[in-house]
Amino acid sequence: MAYKEILPLPNLNFQMNRVLTHGEEACREEELLEIAPKLQAWDPMAWYEQWHMLGQRAESDGRLMHASYYHRMSEFFLPTGAPEKDTAYENFSRCFYAATEGEDLELFDIPYQGQNLPAIRLKAKEEKGVVVLHGGFDSFIEEFYLYLRDYPAAGYTIIIFEGPGQGRPLREGLKMTHEWEKPVAAVLDFFELDNVTLIGVSLGGYLALRAAAYEPRIQRVVAWDVIWDALAGFNRDKPEAFINLILNGERDAVNAMAEQARKQNDMVDWMLTHGMYTTGTDTPFDHLYEFTKYRTQDLSPLIKQDVLLLAGENDHFVPMEFLELQKTALTSARSVRGRLFTAEEGGDQHCQVGRIDLATQEILNWLDSLHTIRERGGSEQVA
Repeated sequence: MAYKEILPLPNLNFQMNRVLTHGEEACREEELLEIAPKLQAWDPMAWYEQWHMLGQRAESDGRLMHASYYHRMSEFFLPTGAPEKDTAYENFSRCFYAATEGEDLELFDIPYQGQNLPAIRLKAKEEKGVVVLHGGFDSFIEEFYLYLRDYPAAGYTIIIFEGPGQGRPLREGLKMTHEWEKPVAAVLDFFELDNVTLIGVSLGGYLALRAAAYEPRIQRVVAWDVIWDALAGFNRDKPEAFINLILNGERDAVNAMAEQARKQNDMVDWMLTHGMYTTGTDTPFDHLYEFTKYRTQDLSPLIKQDVLLLAGENDHFVPMEFLELQKTALTSARSVRGRLFTAEEGGDQHCQVGRIDLATQEILNWLDSLHTIRERGGSEQVA
């Protein structure tokens, strides 16, 4: 389903499109249009109330997948500590697994640092390879299910997992780490895998490249989006002086500027609130300084795998120029393909929301081409 302009605030509109992009399996568009007039301003509780209302309605109608997506959205902007945040997550999870009962998905808990990382596996009947996928800053594994069903049909077993700072592990106290090779290694060990494709979505684009730099069992890696420098990308509308204050450790000045900015910008307010939650930090400065670790420039020469980079020309989170910077820096990669999705074709938004099918087909075509090359004993070239 094409990206739609429904709400005036770009981030709220994007989150609504995260549901719309899955079409009728995830929602009724008329219900989203129904609540849109009440979501014209930044109000996390109003956002919760409207999506929660839709979730309850869908549950009463027996539309459990719709209810799952609605409850997920109701949780999205609630701050840490809000009692509705946990109940919304529980409603989301309950409805999702009720909706998929009897479907061909396997559930796992992967031991990690004394806790567990949840995973879902969808197995291909005639397997060409195994794909491991994870999200980034704000996703749950269940959200990926509707479009990842295409992978087993194309011959690729897919394993989706949540790592530290994501989904259930975050709720159980595991905070985000930039050392993503550690949770990936736990997943590969658990499933006894030694030749996989790793896909990282959104901030996961950094995480996946980081893991590939240090984990040789990853043979192919997809950065779905290209996070060359998370701090610079997520603060691209801020003056360079603000970035320098963070890098120079000017805690009080950064906190004062961040608090002022969040009063004026809904996306800044949410990103700081959620960022502190995922990283376990107490101030905007501490969260932003932690994000200085999320950059790929230094680790890019260590990546020796086949690499696919996906970007959208109108991504409101990630600057378009990150694509070329990242592509150029992959000097040791076996092959590199970069794909920029344009507004003319669709898929120009962050992570191709609105036309996820285009990204899915790009990834599957890339995997098939590498599979064919491997069977012939050849090597891919940079494209």
